[in-house]
Amino acid sequence: MAKKIIELPIEWDINEKERFKEIIQSIKKRSPFLAQRIKDDVKKNLNIIKKNPLIFEADELKINNDKSYRKFNVIHIRFVYKIDDDKIIIARVRYSTSEPIEY
Repeated sequence: MAKKIIELPIEWDINEKERFKEIIQSIKKRSPFLAQRIKDDVKKNLNIIKKNPLIFEADELKINNDKSYRKFNVIHIRFVYKIDDDKIIIARVRYSTSEPIEY
């Protein structure tokens, strides 16, 4: 019998969702194509982590990270997500060209 893959729901921290919207709006002014490409790539990565949350590497900027905080990049945007028992939380969204800040 095939093993059923359990998908974890994804929740966004409200501030980080707003930050992502602002970043997309800023990029859209310069390049609507690039803004759409970023949104599509983020959606693709979120679909991947729903099924396999451990696929991306642990976030090295998270102090005392128990490896539940992981990260992926899309173009120059860095996404950090936290794996909980019953969900995945998008915890941080930053331009990856910004000065790295431990948290």
